Amino acid sequence: MAGTTHGARSTVPIATLTLRQLAHGNAVRVVALFAAVPVVFALIYLIGQPTIDRVTFANNLFTHGVAPTVLPLAILILATSALGNEVEDRTMVYLVLKPQTRMRIVLEKLLAVAVVATLLLWAGTTIGFVIVMRGEAGGELGMLIAMLVAEMFAVLAYGALFLLLSLLISRALLAGIIYTLLWETTFSRFIPGVRLLSVRHFVESIYVRLANDPAATMDHPNRLISAIVTLLVLTALAIVATSWRLRTMNLE
Repeated sequence: MAGTTHGARSTVPIATLTLRQLAHGNAVRVVALFAAVPVVFALIYLIGQPTIDRVTFANNLFTHGVAPTVLPLAILILATSALGNEVEDRTMVYLVLKPQTRMRIVLEKLLAVAVVATLLLWAGTTIGFVIVMRGEAGGELGMLIAMLVAEMFAVLAYGALFLLLSLLISRALLAGIIYTLLWETTFSRFIPGVRLLSVRHFVESIYVRLANDPAATMDHPNRLISAIVTLLVLTALAIVATSWRLRTMNLE
């Protein structure tokens, strides 16, 4: 057992180290607060006087709150903390001195961000969904699974993009917040052309296609396979660009 644990640690040492750093930092606490947003709104719905049915409320909470705002902001905080802070603190130079490729550093950083973000966001979404649906939660399990799958692809795409952003500019957190609130939350919602250039559109397309529920609707959703492929290609391109940036930038 001890050998198995030691082998697992040596397989992804940078991801393991990053997970420890995130666990002891403030970023994970802030992300936990973002992940709790669906729970807070679910409790408000529970104790209030509902004007819409439970399924519609759960759908609106995901498509108007979680997907466009909570997801990108939560992942932004983790991604900029995982890689950008290493550069600002000048600790990245110690990582690149080791015999490993820049691509591996980026992949393990993304793995750590994905693990933390996915667990926290899944917990918040699941608890909020159960509070809203209560006795009907079992019958709407397909909608919950669709939300969780969509969040997983959002974590990969946003995580890779924000890792790249943290190496391109010094104020990556501020730039990411502006991008999220203007582009993903506002412009992509009201300007049709911008919608197709937002991560949000493809995340919601995955959700709508998988949920296959009359309450889960959006304008012009992509097909499931095209939405998944688009986000995976975006993730891969961002990883390659981040590796290139890490290889060419001055870390001293």
